[in-house]
Amino acid sequence: MYGYGGLFRNILFPFYETRLRGRETLKDLERLERSQWRSEDEIRDLSFRRMLATLHFAEQHVPFYRARFAEHGVRAASVKAPEDLLRFPVLTRADLRAHGQDLLAEGFVGRLYSSGTGGSTGEPVQFRFDHRTYERRIAAAMRSDRWAGARLGDRELHLWGTALLAETLVKKAKRSLHEAILRKKMISAFDLSDRRLAAFLDEIARYRPRLIVGYTSALYQAARYALSEGRALPAPRGIVTSAERLFAHQREAIERAFGAPVFDRYGCRELMLIAAECERHAGKHINMEGVFVELLRDGRHALPGEAGEVVVTDLVCRSMPLIRYKNQDVAIAAGAPCACGRGLPMLASVEGRVLDLLVGPDGELLAGELFPHLIKDQPTIARYQVYQDRRRAITVKLVPGKGFQPETATLIERVVRQHLGERADVCVQIVDHIPLTSGGKHRVTLSEVPVQLGRGRAA
Repeated sequence: MYGYGGLFRNILFPFYETRLRGRETLKDLERLERSQWRSEDEIRDLSFRRMLATLHFAEQHVPFYRARFAEHGVRAASVKAPEDLLRFPVLTRADLRAHGQDLLAEGFVGRLYSSGTGGSTGEPVQFRFDHRTYERRIAAAMRSDRWAGARLGDRELHLWGTALLAETLVKKAKRSLHEAILRKKMISAFDLSDRRLAAFLDEIARYRPRLIVGYTSALYQAARYALSEGRALPAPRGIVTSAERLFAHQREAIERAFGAPVFDRYGCRELMLIAAECERHAGKHINMEGVFVELLRDGRHALPGEAGEVVVTDLVCRSMPLIRYKNQDVAIAAGAPCACGRGLPMLASVEGRVLDLLVGPDGELLAGELFPHLIKDQPTIARYQVYQDRRRAITVKLVPGKGFQPETATLIERVVRQHLGERADVCVQIVDHIPLTSGGKHRVTLSEVPVQLGRGRAA
């Protein structure tokens, strides 16, 4: 007899997803499960051929690329090797904001879904995609979930971004039902106070998830709290960290606290999964069937072991394809294949976002990830930055974009107070520009308040 997990995995989900909804998610997953064991040369060739097909499609059907390619004097037909891509322009966040409508494919038939990202650089962007694209991206995520020991129908606990604004009763009910059926319990990753961390650990003990997924900093805070309190927890099969850069000391603490291996994952909201760790933990396998990754250094492709700017192409989406998209991360390609036997090429490391924690008047901690999560839904904000001085006063600087309304600033202040309390010193400033750091970077959250990482309190 099947338990619920087996029933869901073998009967309920296949019937719903494939037979009832007519989706190809599980077929895509089967194809990905097979293709990962091809040789690296075969996978690279497959990915490059899909890259060529994407260039040809964009040149023929997307006004933005047709004009931009002509402006740079390049044609899809001239690309014979990956090095030829260096002559093509990169796509920036500024391009997405300024030319979003022209990035939509002509003649596309079907429903388009809108989304956005607050951006680790403080520059929010909006984008669109179709459901077929979403299915393929979900299949890629499911494959990497399997590397971490997950199976469809097993209990999962997500310490992740949850709805910050009020939901309608209907939307909330639909979301709750969806999470219950999938056995994915969602807990907000933004409030990192001792009380909330204790409640999170209580939920692990009660729910006994087989997989825990979360923001890196939130999981690290929970792990440090568990260790300091001597909490013994039921061990899941794996812990998936994402959204922020994972450091070695964080991995060690999370694995020690939860008694399970960490599987770090790299992606961006615009394309979802880019690369993920397998059971060998020797780097991250690139999702080559769905994305084409270039690492640029001094106008060339970086060699293995060299740091390069990440430029990624979506090989799946045909409604709003993102080609040579510069997501402003830096990564290093591995110089050797993984011992697991998969042919998917590897990233040795990724320099992802690092977001400072903010501290409330009574020592409550607020994850910096709150702000990209909140501002992704505010398309009238062109740029932003959050700064906290040593007195714990928080200043949110906003560069307004087209259609900006004062109510947006009020909304952001209200959300921050909801998490840190009404006594929190919060000020929203409207500014013309936000200067870069001395290193030429833009930091989303900067806090001068020291944090005692062993507990969910400020020092």
